Amino acid sequence: MNYKRVFIDGYSYFITMVIARREPLLIDNIDLLRNAFRLSKKRYNYKIEAIVILPEHLHMIITPQIAKEYPKIISHIKRSFVYALDNSIKDEAKLKLSPAKYRRANSGIWQERYYEHTIRDEKDLLEKLEYIKFNPIKHKLVDNINNWKYSSFYKNR
Repeated sequence: MNYKRVFIDGYSYFITMVIARREPLLIDNIDLLRNAFRLSKKRYNYKIEAIVILPEHLHMIITPQIAKEYPKIISHIKRSFVYALDNSIKDEAKLKLSPAKYRRANSGIWQERYYEHTIRDEKDLLEKLEYIKFNPIKHKLVDNINNWKYSSFYKNR
């Protein structure tokens, strides 16, 4: 199957990025992840419309100024996060790699691929926003979305 990404300036993209073997690294290293986003925003012009961070994956909707840059944005976030991680975490991840992935210099931290979906219309956007909003409840991390502070829907009291 030949998979083709759609690059249309002005459109938003729903993205899912997952840690390899679903290791719970993101919340434990939230400051490093936040900094990875800050670094990417210095290099690329995009808006985060909504985001939720869970222990081993994240969902977000981004609107890049230049659509063809969104794969670079994701790559930059991933690389910056890996670079900042403690060496012991990176070394442990490398030990779990297959020989083929090890030869390709895979970090072993993130799954190589990510899921993306071009937001087509307002209905599509609302569906993805709801999915992001209620994902911590779906994964039984909280009973009330207002209690999950790693979300753009979190209301600080």
